[in-house]
Amino acid sequence: MKFANRMANIISSQSLSIIAEVKELRRTGVDVVDFGQQGNTPTIARVAAGIVINDAEGSFYSNSRGLPILRQEIADKLSTENGFEADPDTNIIITVGAKQGILTALLALIDRDDEVLLDDPGWISFAPMVQITGATPIAVPLVEENSFRSTTESFRQRITARTKLIILCNPHNPTGRCLSREELSEIATLAQEFDLFVLMDEAYEHFSYDNKKFVSMASLPGMAERTITAQTVSKIYNMAGWRVGWVVANRNVIDRMLAIHTHLVSCPTTFAQAGVAAVISAGIGEGDLPLGEIVANYETQRNSMVNGLRNIDGLSCFMPEGAFFAFPNIKKFGKNSVDMSRYLLDQARVSTIPGSAFGEGGEGHVRVVFKTNVKEIERGLHRIAEALSKLKFDGK
Repeated sequence: MKFANRMANIISSQSLSIIAEVKELRRTGVDVVDFGQQGNTPTIARVAAGIVINDAEGSFYSNSRGLPILRQEIADKLSTENGFEADPDTNIIITVGAKQGILTALLALIDRDDEVLLDDPGWISFAPMVQITGATPIAVPLVEENSFRSTTESFRQRITARTKLIILCNPHNPTGRCLSREELSEIATLAQEFDLFVLMDEAYEHFSYDNKKFVSMASLPGMAERTITAQTVSKIYNMAGWRVGWVVANRNVIDRMLAIHTHLVSCPTTFAQAGVAAVISAGIGEGDLPLGEIVANYETQRNSMVNGLRNIDGLSCFMPEGAFFAFPNIKKFGKNSVDMSRYLLDQARVSTIPGSAFGEGGEGHVRVVFKTNVKEIERGLHRIAEALSKLKFDGK
């Protein structure tokens, strides 16, 4: 059988494959720690969705742009939380999770033979999505010794006549670093100088620690017209399975996305959108807690995870500034990241993601989350420490 050439370098998401394996192990009675237990989806979202699903309108398509009430709630949120204005009727499209929104934006913006700059390591799906469009992903290395930051010069050196777009994830998956206003401004200057679009994945926008203030690229001078912002309720609301996100961009981009979107998905699930509108309006996240309280809890969990990892002989770990990932360095143990992730799952019954899944720059690391309580984090860390104590590493 002959398949499309685009499939040559595209494999299934490793993170979703590992999640599926962990679920199967648990189904057979195996106790696996994945540090992923979150508070329940907010009650208000479930109640609102239930009301609509029991109404005749809940079984119909919504407007392809998304429910008007949800687009208005997002516009209000962008104004108060993100510092920029968006017209709910022309600048916002509701998507099946941020993931579908990002791919649809790429299909609308880039062509075969275009080039797209993206972080390495970076989110698992960015490079495959670019390849699906026929364009070429160009890796911009993040340097661990520089707190996983790239330099403006690193981007500038890789810009060519074929460069069309820069993709950034802020806060960053998998490293947890946050881009400051100054760093975003430097990228914005490059984008304006070379007439580039910037696609911002802001899925983890609420998770920033140590009193750091999250800044949206679209809020910077001159950037609203050339920034495509993707956000979601998957994270702080623990609503990943609801598959609702949104993209914010200038009218020309949204109109072209909408043309693709109508053929691709028609619209997101109507009753799920109703639940999302309710929860954004209420400002209540997972476990029925205020968003600020959730972030404070995650900061405590971050400290427990990272300090615990640093106390294990042979490991080092950058202190993440945002998101809910730690990205410990495992290089001293002499195992590649795939082998180490497999070792920890088989021997410690702890789930991690190989760093190489996030690009060549992720090799020598594994990614762990810290979405669960401190007691569960300590239980998993004990297992990791015990398993790693059986391995030799450089200097021991």
